[in-house]
Amino acid sequence: MTKAFILIAALLFCAITAQSKPVKEKKKPLSYVSDIRFSGNKAISADELRLIIGTTKQSSFLGLGLFGGVHKPFSSEEFARDIALIKKLYTYKGYFGTEVDTVINRRNSGKTVKLNIHIRENAPSRIDSLTYRGLEKIPADLTQKYFSKKLLKRNDIFLVEKLIEERDRSLSFFKENGFAFFHEDSIRIKVDTVGTHAGIHFNMQLPARLTYGPIHVVVQQREKTNSTKPQQKKTFTKENISGEIIGKQKISTKLLTSAIAFRPGNVTQQSLEQRTLQNLGATNIFSSMYLTSDSVRAGEVYTTINLETAPKHQIEPKILLDNRYGPLFLGTSFAYENKNLFGGGEQFRAATEYGRQLSSDNSTLANLNSSQYESIIPYEFNVKSSLILPTVKKAGNSYTVTTEYAETKQPVLLKSRSGLIRTTYNAHLNPSTRINFDFFEVEWVRKDSLNGFKQLFKTDLASNIGVNPANETAVNTAIDSLMSTHINQSFRLRLNATNRHRALPERAIWNLDMLLEESGSLASLIDTYLDKKSYPGFTENDPQIFGTTYSQYLKVETGLSYEKSVSSRSQLAVKGRVGWMKPYGKAESTPEERRFYAGGSTSMRGWLFNTLGPGNSSSKAASNFGADIKLELNMEYRLKFFKLFNQPSGVTLFTDVGNIWDRTGPYALSMNSLTQDFALDSGVGLRIGSPIGPFRFDFAYKLRDPADEHPWQFSTWDIRNFTFNFGIGEAF
Repeated sequence: MTKAFILIAALLFCAITAQSKPVKEKKKPLSYVSDIRFSGNKAISADELRLIIGTTKQSSFLGLGLFGGVHKPFSSEEFARDIALIKKLYTYKGYFGTEVDTVINRRNSGKTVKLNIHIRENAPSRIDSLTYRGLEKIPADLTQKYFSKKLLKRNDIFLVEKLIEERDRSLSFFKENGFAFFHEDSIRIKVDTVGTHAGIHFNMQLPARLTYGPIHVVVQQREKTNSTKPQQKKTFTKENISGEIIGKQKISTKLLTSAIAFRPGNVTQQSLEQRTLQNLGATNIFSSMYLTSDSVRAGEVYTTINLETAPKHQIEPKILLDNRYGPLFLGTSFAYENKNLFGGGEQFRAATEYGRQLSSDNSTLANLNSSQYESIIPYEFNVKSSLILPTVKKAGNSYTVTTEYAETKQPVLLKSRSGLIRTTYNAHLNPSTRINFDFFEVEWVRKDSLNGFKQLFKTDLASNIGVNPANETAVNTAIDSLMSTHINQSFRLRLNATNRHRALPERAIWNLDMLLEESGSLASLIDTYLDKKSYPGFTENDPQIFGTTYSQYLKVETGLSYEKSVSSRSQLAVKGRVGWMKPYGKAESTPEERRFYAGGSTSMRGWLFNTLGPGNSSSKAASNFGADIKLELNMEYRLKFFKLFNQPSGVTLFTDVGNIWDRTGPYALSMNSLTQDFALDSGVGLRIGSPIGPFRFDFAYKLRDPADEHPWQFSTWDIRNFTFNFGIGEAF
């Protein structure tokens, strides 16, 4: 018996000892989603379904495993929540009977998961009854106007989005027609659903209809002062509007009253209040603006408009960095701005800018040997000032006076100086469209040739313009004509239209820009009727006034850009531009500074700045003198998949096609040259986000070079032979 107890004790001890030893559990391998497929869905796209679910497949740049972020393992709990979200979304779309089946396929020993989601949508619910209550006391014409724009109709599929849109429409409508205190809680919506039938009932609780009463404006100015003295205060009453301006800065009362779009006695309208804030914002004087409804008495709303001025003076230094001519180009600019020069919202701005290339580059002088010219360092310098004078009667419109002086040294052995004065009328036709009309502009331009330019003209430019390089007299005459001082007296109309301000993030954004320009008409009248003198070096057939050549040309240019979000992290962007110009009257050519150019970080990225064309010309020097016709198309696919400095960053795949052409001569545009002399490039760019815009590093490859004897470059393509472009901000 004793032996038996000893045996039992030994067995128990062994069992306890065995249990006390830790057992290493085998870890289950983590699974990652390799693919998610939807089937059966018709009412909702697969892309829209992917946006709402948390389960995602692992992705990377070009499938190379780069920039893919942290690997996220598959979670069955999260996937179950995703299925519930899908059902909820279908309910919002009116498909109450939707069924969702899932199949989970595990592969590679459980390391990857393929998800198949099959959806049976079934029949949607439709609206079979629709009623509105609470509108009995409003005028019949207002009731008719309200119902004429309703979004819900019988037999329509029941959609929660439509229901919300109808509620929001009702709020906007009644706020726009005198019911200032109508709000979301004033609407009660009841929805009854039975099978595929839905009944919707709106119950409105409309407050009293109101008009505007006394309007008071308070302008508070920011002033740094240690004095205990009270700030200056100016009171006014004008056009049934009272107000007070606190502070030293002068502010025109006419500017304030003209910006206010409503008056005492008007029926309250939300749009008038919004327009008032937009008008005040357009003055650029105020940093803070808001309206308050202080009280209601006898059916009138007492309103106060509160304004706080922005700093009057602003200084803006900048660093400029790009590679426009190939080597690094570094510059700086300094600007001063006064936002309220005389008290009426006049804006004065003065700026100066200087930049130069950090090293010399002689690629445009490839047809010369080094003994025929002196190496130069290109630079650009300009001083510019502008004065914007707002129009009081039409808020948002203005007149602008601009003066500018510029001096440049170009890689093509030219130095140019120019001075300009311009007056412009700027008008907003509507929130989406504006026009700028330059009704007076005179530009003075003078060019000087540097050592070696004559030889460059003979080798690269003479044949382009029909001059025999061997004819010394013809060459000298052509250079004298090119170097002669001239003026451009121009009229210019520019129209810009866009839907950017009202487009939702997921919608397409477009921007249209159109330009019409004419130069020389006023100068021609002076030439014909006022200045009839003869000047040395000119004949009666030369366009000149007071001994100075003037330009005569017509110019038309149109650009259209389009941006469309493909997903939350990707975007498709396209830009097209067409330009044409032609001399008229006594002029035989167009001025170089107004022509079209191709090549550079915002143009054809396979070529450096202004080094493409015209046509199949192989001379980079000729490209620097531009041409009269331009056709260009740029396309980008932008991917943002990581953040740097807390800013979206990624890569851009792009391609550009186009060129510039002359109107006449060996590089003129024709159907044959259009199909034979177009340039094509493609490449990839890195986008590094920053608060001032993405830093852009583009690596472009020439796929078709019209200047090459064999234009298509596929057979000689070399990954090391790329064109690098650097800039800040998107290319377009």
